[in-house]
Amino acid sequence: MVLNNLRIITPSKVIELGHLVLQDGKIIKVGEGSYSGNDPEVFDKSGLVAFPGFIDIHVHGSAGIDFMDAKEDDYKVIADSLYEEGVTTFLATTLTSDKASLARVCKTVANVKESIPSLGGIHFEGPYICLKYKGAQNPEFIRDPDIAEFDELQQIAKGNIKYIAMAPERAGAMEFIQHVTSNGVVVAAGHTDASFDDIDNAIKHGLTNTTHTHNAMSPHHHRNPGVVTAAMYFDELFCEVICDTVHVCPNTLKTFYKVVGEDRFVAITDALKVKHTDIEEFELFGLPCIRKPDAAYLTSGPLAGSLLSMDQGLRNLAKITGASEVALAKMTSTNAARSLHMDDRGRLEEGKRADIVLLSKDYHVQEVYQLGKKVK
Repeated sequence: MVLNNLRIITPSKVIELGHLVLQDGKIIKVGEGSYSGNDPEVFDKSGLVAFPGFIDIHVHGSAGIDFMDAKEDDYKVIADSLYEEGVTTFLATTLTSDKASLARVCKTVANVKESIPSLGGIHFEGPYICLKYKGAQNPEFIRDPDIAEFDELQQIAKGNIKYIAMAPERAGAMEFIQHVTSNGVVVAAGHTDASFDDIDNAIKHGLTNTTHTHNAMSPHHHRNPGVVTAAMYFDELFCEVICDTVHVCPNTLKTFYKVVGEDRFVAITDALKVKHTDIEEFELFGLPCIRKPDAAYLTSGPLAGSLLSMDQGLRNLAKITGASEVALAKMTSTNAARSLHMDDRGRLEEGKRADIVLLSKDYHVQEVYQLGKKVK
């Protein structure tokens, strides 16, 4: 199959007129100019721009379904709804909860993983977080890191726990971080009151990411630097950012982008199950929430999560930061793949998965390809 006459965003440049040759689920050629070969399936995509499929490593649900109580059949519903916004890889993100509930998510993901090609694995957001910055996490289930608990859950998940957000200042955190990262799991500092020095120490033990940076963490302060300061300083850290302009205001978004640059910034949605629905009132693992026009909130007042789509996040970043299209592709796909060691995706280049989103000139999703198959 050939997607012809495209603008193509590669890792190093924009090809103003080019073509993509897809075979057996992979990109086998990224060519300049209009295609002139003999492939029988050539599709003219004039006027469209090709980005690597978006990767959302932090999303709690969609289409009225939360991963905490999603059944096996629900995963296809969620995946299909995320295709609408160009997402070709996502992590099923949990909430701070009891062990039995986490085990249920682990078992379900293990059962459906092979049938949902966009499902990249599980993201544990909690339960090893701090009370001060709990955000919309249920405080009843917050606890210290537990290696034995993790090992048991990872066994149930058949190795599909890929990412853990936690508070590095909790008792036993350094041993936990070293243990899970040595077993291939990526760890982020999130919902945390860690100091700059705590993050420095955690990096030495394997920490590589920050969770929805600026939200639910110790801030940048000139006498008491926290996680935000560390996120700006340490080149080892990939930094998630919710790009809905509500969780992080536009001026902070463009400042943070200027500081951390295009190679460490990871756009996420942190979207809740009410995305792509008209649901107004709902619960977030026992916590009552309400949907408002700009985001979802706990009925007690604080932000609970976003309604953001990844393509809207891209449009926001383009408008606010003025970033190049190469940089935008990194922030919405490449950097997430790099942070999770998913070397087979996140780039439009030969040998990578044919996970592709075709956008209009103003960055609205027109078509989506998963492993070379059109899914939208």
